[in-house]
Amino acid sequence: MTRDLSNKPLYATTPFAVGGYMLCSATLLIVNKYAIYKVAAPSFILFSQLMGTAIVVKAFAATGQIECDPLETEKVKKFMP
Repeated sequence: MTRDLSNKPLYATTPFAVGGYMLCSATLLIVNKYAIYKVAAPSFILFSQLMGTAIVVKAFAATGQIECDPLETEKVKKFMP
């Protein structure tokens, strides 16, 4: 008798995902601190990171690798000061 494991989560990959997330977060924190120390313009660094993220997301959406919702004016207005 064989068991079908195709619908079961892979628990062996969870520690790698958690470890990767921790490594990525720690690296980003260190890089941000260094960037602010060197550039001394936190707003520019934040803008650059957000713009870079938007470009990467749109590029992946354009190639069909991810599904991305369109930008809606009502959603944008909620984030405006």
